[in-house]
Amino acid sequence: MTGFTARILGLLGCLLALSVVLPAHADPFFVRVYGRTYKIDPRYPSDEPKGPKPQDAMKALPSDLGRGPGFRASHEEVLAEVEERVWVARNQLDAKLDERAGSRDRRNAGSDPKAVRQEITGSLATGDGRARSPELQTLYDRQRALNLLVRELRRSLDLPVRTPETGFSRPKLSPDIEASYRAQDFDPYAAYYGFRRVKAAFRSGDAELLSRVSHYPLMVTGKVRRTIRNREQLIAAKETVMNAAIREAVAKSTFESVFVRDKGLMLGEGVVWITQDKTGFALGTVNLD
Repeated sequence: MTGFTARILGLLGCLLALSVVLPAHADPFFVRVYGRTYKIDPRYPSDEPKGPKPQDAMKALPSDLGRGPGFRASHEEVLAEVEERVWVARNQLDAKLDERAGSRDRRNAGSDPKAVRQEITGSLATGDGRARSPELQTLYDRQRALNLLVRELRRSLDLPVRTPETGFSRPKLSPDIEASYRAQDFDPYAAYYGFRRVKAAFRSGDAELLSRVSHYPLMVTGKVRRTIRNREQLIAAKETVMNAAIREAVAKSTFESVFVRDKGLMLGEGVVWITQDKTGFALGTVNLD
């Protein structure tokens, strides 16, 4: 065998090895969201724990997400809807993971809560957590599906695909809106993120989430006035603070239409006020009239 022939055979061997090792290219697939269709990359992001194929992971998306809202939603409106759901799913999952890791830590004195949480998350990523905690597995699967989806929505709008620290993409505010907030010495973007968190918490119907985006003492006004001083009291008052009329009024509010003054942001003709303190913007007042 000549040296040239040996080199050719060696090269062919390398190419054959590569053809075995390299994964076949997967075609993109499509998901219907809020009446629109989006192309999804079939590969996992490098910073995501590996799990089922993205096509299978997407089956955990909320069943109502594909339906249109009754009008032609813009891509930005679709992104806003999905970001809100991602924020809710992530916070609900975090609360349950903290609860589960804390209970495991109490049972095993001296264990590292962070390590316990990582171990639980790893089992959820592979689906092994379903037998031990179906509820936690469902939350994890929903959060993963929404997170994969929101990355693609941001990519389609030429936005950074990584989730912003605030949980929501930076809005394009008009000069007039910016000026109305700066006239009250408010940061308009901080106010916007506070508004989005409070709105998402009300829409979710989850009092635990609402307790995370509330100032204390939280004032409840109307025919019967009361002061809610902590998380436990707010959760106990869920049926009052998160009644259907209040949730509907908040859900219909948009940042562009809320009234702003020195007290804060007024939603739904004064049904809810979002106020500012040293921790930022959060729910400050609920009016039951």
